[in-house]
Amino acid sequence: MDDNLTDQQQAELIKNWLKENSKFLMGGLVLGISGFFGIQFFQENKLKEAEMASQLYSEIEFAVKQQRLTQAQTYLQKMDTDFANTPYQDQGHLFVAKLFMDSVDYENAILQLEFLIDNSTEESLKHIARIRIARIKLQQNLYDEALQILETESMGSFEAKYEEIKGDIFAKKGEYPEAQAAYLKALDLLLPGQFDYEYIQMKFKDIQSDDVKDTKDSKDGNA
Repeated sequence: MDDNLTDQQQAELIKNWLKENSKFLMGGLVLGISGFFGIQFFQENKLKEAEMASQLYSEIEFAVKQQRLTQAQTYLQKMDTDFANTPYQDQGHLFVAKLFMDSVDYENAILQLEFLIDNSTEESLKHIARIRIARIKLQQNLYDEALQILETESMGSFEAKYEEIKGDIFAKKGEYPEAQAAYLKALDLLLPGQFDYEYIQMKFKDIQSDDVKDTKDSKDGNA
């Protein structure tokens, strides 16, 4: 299950950021010729800044794909210094977190993801970060901590994914009724035929089998 934003979604975030930074043009039109040239100069600087951030982001992406952790961290530090509060910074931390996860360095992966939770202005990235931390905690068998990170006031369009991983956690704990309830809630939020739907349904059926088996073993043990 991939919690990354798609290329189209990433492009949309970046486009929206550029749009927000160009809103000054609307009000600047009334400032006359002098104001126009000042605005044009500022606009050119913003575009240049965006181009530099985009280039640096490409360097981070390439370093991550090449598994060059030290290089990726160096580029990310520069991004944090020069291009803070941009979608490029957010995606950079998401990329580096994945590299740490692939290296089984869960502590540093969590630090990158917590940065997104604390600093990103994009709710979708905050949700992705929480879900990934929960999966790391699940991998470490820290079930209560995994459930705790999933506690949030709003799950937005990620509610099905939240419920799915809750089901995974409860299933690992052997709490099958709770796992079934979480999986069913996730299925209610999806449409039959979707990959996520079929995948969660398969997990739901698996824990039904496990639940029956455990019940039978318990009865046999008491016989």
